[in-house]
Amino acid sequence: MKTNSTIAGRRRRAERGFSMIEAVVVIALILIITAMAMIQMPAALQNARSDTALRQVVEQIRQAREYSIANRRYVQVAFLAGPPSQIQITQRNDLTAGAGAVRVLSTVPLQFPMAFTVFAAMNDTPDQYGKAAAILFAGVNGGPPAGMLFQSDGQLVSAATLLPINGTVFLGVAGNQSTARAVTVMGTTGRVRGWKGNGLNWNQF
Repeated sequence: MKTNSTIAGRRRRAERGFSMIEAVVVIALILIITAMAMIQMPAALQNARSDTALRQVVEQIRQAREYSIANRRYVQVAFLAGPPSQIQITQRNDLTAGAGAVRVLSTVPLQFPMAFTVFAAMNDTPDQYGKAAAILFAGVNGGPPAGMLFQSDGQLVSAATLLPINGTVFLGVAGNQSTARAVTVMGTTGRVRGWKGNGLNWNQF
């Protein structure tokens, strides 16, 4: 005849066994989820770095335009190949009588390992300013030789002619098309747009 103590002992052993199985299942699930996260983490980090570099370029160009309007000065935007690739903003006081010396306002390196680069397999952005080079303004590789400036009305112009110019800055990690990003500037309005590549085409950022 089974006593109450025998039945209770079996119940306790059964409960201990069930808890152990639960623990093993939970640990296995945690390990699977951790492994999946580790596999996806490098791609997620690279995507975040690419977006950060895109924001850097967009923000620097917009700040240059706003500074030009607020201070009524010509402000030059230059894209330096590096390494590292950098954006340099300069107040061109030499173009305004009595304004003083030229002054570099900022020099910002791109988020590593992003650089100014164009991917041959990617289409041009919807703005269609060309994709013959990583830095292409007024159809010129690297932009007009004399440079490009924002003027006090917000237009982006050639330093040589003071006529509005359109252009695109392409960036990414060489050999990794998923990192493709682009920034376009419309000269007549100074409008700045960021673009994110999907491997072939572009979506506005």
